[in-house]
Amino acid sequence: EAGRRGWTTVLGQIDPGPEHMVTQEQLAVAHPEFGAAPEGPPADYFEQWRRECERADWIVVNSEWSREALMRAGVAAAKLKTIPLPYEAESVQATDRSYPTAFSEGRPLRVLFVGTATVAKGVADLLLALDRLAGVPIEVHLVGDVALQVPDRFKHDARVRWHGRVDRAAVADFYRSSDVLIFPSHSDGFGLVQIEAQAWRLPIVASRHCGRVVRHGETGFLLDEVSAAAIASVLARAAAEPETLARFSHEAGRAPRPGLDAFAAALIALETA
Repeated sequence: EAGRRGWTTVLGQIDPGPEHMVTQEQLAVAHPEFGAAPEGPPADYFEQWRRECERADWIVVNSEWSREALMRAGVAAAKLKTIPLPYEAESVQATDRSYPTAFSEGRPLRVLFVGTATVAKGVADLLLALDRLAGVPIEVHLVGDVALQVPDRFKHDARVRWHGRVDRAAVADFYRSSDVLIFPSHSDGFGLVQIEAQAWRLPIVASRHCGRVVRHGETGFLLDEVSAAAIASVLARAAAEPETLARFSHEAGRAPRPGLDAFAAALIALETA
């Protein structure tokens, strides 16, 4: 109907499309101890989705990762427009972080994960990384719903704290008290939690399979791959280099964040593009 009226039609694509479903199935095979893959959409879902993609004048994605995934699914590159998700802080969030000269058993590295804990979000790899971090002073705090099967050894590991879903004020407290955010997603449309954390001047360890927020070596680390080995290597380095985290925190406070005005302007520009 909108097309017949001559309107510009825009499809907002919040995830990487069919490839995301395939990724979840592959991960379930690779990590069977963490449970089965989530149930996928109805059989005709992606048939309808492809028709919508064909009818749309523009398809807005929030990351280059999603853009590349949709191109691999056959979506025309000329229709795709990357517009990062906007974020505006609810309150003044700048905070001066204090890092110890060295992490220890008494003052371990506090690693924060925020969001629904799933295999696709990299939580299985994060937990398996702990098997490689014996002797490293570290605590992993997971804030959010749990949507994977947790092996008993990680339910009772003293280094792992499962906090479940909490309110926004409590999430802010976790951002404030942590040393580094980890976002090791295998596939994500963007990952707004990265911008939230950066607003709190929190260094980030992130995958390359999401929105590009982290400047590698400046505001955090980008993982070369999402695996237990890669995550363990980066966290071991973070635990050994609190001065690097302090530098990342300082730079994170100066990083630009896309706001609502920029997001609206980018959408409006599609009308005349």
